[in-house]
Amino acid sequence: MSRYRRSLRAAIFALACSVAMAPAGAFGAQTAAQSQLARLEPYQLVRSLRMLQDQVVAGKPEALAMLNRVLVRIAEQLRTSPPDVWSRTDNLHAAVIYLLNGGNPDVVRPVLAAAPSEALPPRLIAGALAYADANSGEVLQQFSDPLPPELPKELVASIYLVTSPQLATSDPAMALKRLDMIRLTMPGSLFEEAAIRRSLRIAARLHDAGKVNVLSRNYLQRFPHSPYAQDFFPQFVDALLQLKDRLGNDEIAELVRFASPAAQHALYLRLARGALLDGQMERARFAAARAAELAAELHLDDTQAKLYSAASKAASMRAQDAMHTLSEIPKERLHERDRRLLEAAEAMAGRVIQEPAQATARPAAPPKVESIPVSTGSEAGPSWAQEGSEPDTAIQDTVDETKKKLAEIDRLLGRATQ
Repeated sequence: MSRYRRSLRAAIFALACSVAMAPAGAFGAQTAAQSQLARLEPYQLVRSLRMLQDQVVAGKPEALAMLNRVLVRIAEQLRTSPPDVWSRTDNLHAAVIYLLNGGNPDVVRPVLAAAPSEALPPRLIAGALAYADANSGEVLQQFSDPLPPELPKELVASIYLVTSPQLATSDPAMALKRLDMIRLTMPGSLFEEAAIRRSLRIAARLHDAGKVNVLSRNYLQRFPHSPYAQDFFPQFVDALLQLKDRLGNDEIAELVRFASPAAQHALYLRLARGALLDGQMERARFAAARAAELAAELHLDDTQAKLYSAASKAASMRAQDAMHTLSEIPKERLHERDRRLLEAAEAMAGRVIQEPAQATARPAAPPKVESIPVSTGSEAGPSWAQEGSEPDTAIQDTVDETKKKLAEIDRLLGRATQ
């Protein structure tokens, strides 16, 4: 292990002791830790914070528990640093990195306001102060041009991360390019983890299936234990829904297998419900089937999976089977929003079942002599409207009507995907 990494580990240990040691029985260790902290420069403190944050995304629970307290402790150290400390450029850089990574703005604002222009570029100071004041428009304006090459990569990555949401609106290609730079230069770090999550949303909006595939695979392989995965999985499902058939079911299954079985089950349920409300019936059936398989393997309740599977068939030629399954689902096991979905699916299935009988009771209309259009295959409807034998006009009209019902359900349920 290099001397550099040993010093960082020692700094983290000192930080941990200073924030975690109980007053009783730990006075000696705490005093030693505080003494060591007193010898650390701001840039050393912030590098220690970065290492701790990397341990957080690696899934170390003790690192996550310590993070906020360490931020507070570093704030105290920075606030009481003597003025001559801020004559060093690396310490000023560290103050900006600290600010952009969850630091206290009140601590950094006076440091930057007093920083000489020869020590930091004026627009770096202006952008950081705008960030401290939560002025996102000014932040983006100050950091829209290329940054000076001499800035440390941690500082550049921090700037690119905080500006990516606004930049994605005006120039998504540039936002992705900057986030790619972070992923390539800061592998295994919190920077890479956050860059993947931000990139995923942009790539999905651009309908870039290849990019979504790569980003999702990298995240699931590299950060399976990150506490921020709870943000990644909803974004992943949203991306799949936006891409529709640009990513096949086999490709999705290949990606999802990198997650834990429990995470896979939850993800497939979310995907099934989202696909159902978005009218992607074939995908809803696929995801519901995978969720049911995982529920059996994990000995979990499969009520939701059965509901989503049956609901995806309610507007198809398999409405009778769907109605039978729906009638057997215990409503008391469902969340309120899924009870409403169950009722809507039953109504749809009932209408599909009733229409053929009503059509049979009507007098047959005289045949019309007209040309029969030749299908090119490009105008084929969704797969759920093509199952079984060729539907007659009454049934097809009913299927078209159920599409409108789906839109109504979508509005009613607020497109919730959980």
